[in-house]
Amino acid sequence: MELYNEDHPVAFQNWRLRELSVIEALLERTNAPIVLLKPILDTHRTQVLISRFPDAKVIFAFRHFDDVINSSLKRFGTSNRINHVNGWVRDDFMEFSSAPPPEKTKELVRSKWTPSLTPQSGAALYWLFQNQLFFDLELYRDERVKLIRYESVVADPVNEFKTLCYFLGLDFEQRFAEGIFSHSVGRDKPPEIDPRIRTDCEALWLRLCRHAGLGNE
Repeated sequence: MELYNEDHPVAFQNWRLRELSVIEALLERTNAPIVLLKPILDTHRTQVLISRFPDAKVIFAFRHFDDVINSSLKRFGTSNRINHVNGWVRDDFMEFSSAPPPEKTKELVRSKWTPSLTPQSGAALYWLFQNQLFFDLELYRDERVKLIRYESVVADPVNEFKTLCYFLGLDFEQRFAEGIFSHSVGRDKPPEIDPRIRTDCEALWLRLCRHAGLGNE
């Protein structure tokens, strides 16, 4: 297996996938049975990617928005997510010109955005946009797409990785599940975000859980 995280210069530039012709050449010259890419910032291009690479499979992972917000503000700083969201509204989502997101996804952001959004609320709106794409791109209809919940993986890594390996056509190995812990789940107190955005995030969280076969968790 070959792994290319979003900071790997061979497959990514500025955290985004390089031209698809570059990715295609990378796949053609590899001897690995599986090539794993982590194009998180290219989520909006998922339909483009699976059309270009019909044998590909997609793992769409989601995590509770409170932990994602807390983590992103620590890792990327307080201005990163809010600057992205402000730019989307200001420039009519030009950041996604390679594969414009559905109008209803854009309208969701516009309807919740205000000039006074806090960094926490901006990060929440960022989460809402990225995860709403699972439904707005109708990825749930494609058998090549597997929805998984982060919290489930870290709570029961052996069984979750067995399921993922089956989906990918791989033999499970115990080492896949080693070094995975759940101590980061709910570690920090929930961030203070706009109540309207929190309501939408909670509704989307529950919807994702149901589609992942997790009931009303």
